[in-house]
Amino acid sequence: MFKQIFIVLCCLTLVSCAMTPIKNGQAQWDFDHHVQFKQTRISDNKFHLVVNTTTKTNFSVLAAFLMRRSLQLCTSYGFKIEVLAGVETYNHKLESPNMLMASLAANIECSVK
Repeated sequence: MFKQIFIVLCCLTLVSCAMTPIKNGQAQWDFDHHVQFKQTRISDNKFHLVVNTTTKTNFSVLAAFLMRRSLQLCTSYGFKIEVLAGVETYNHKLESPNMLMASLAANIECSVK
């Protein structure tokens, strides 16, 4: 009996931790793309998204995450992405292999229907 109650309490604890609301601008982790990002709601249809870079993450993964997250936020196509920082050049890795890249930052504006 004690063992069953203990298991139920452990399950409830895990579920309650998973249901905590995310604050505006709080760092989050995407396990599919293996990136950390911060998402801030500016207005009803405008968001600011910063995707943090790591040494193992390619720019193509960051850009793909930015597109997919924009579609998730806006729930339809027709959104605008204004890239503010973090775009690397084609020869960037060859020109400066040890330089740390800035995080990919963008404003996302959803189309108003």
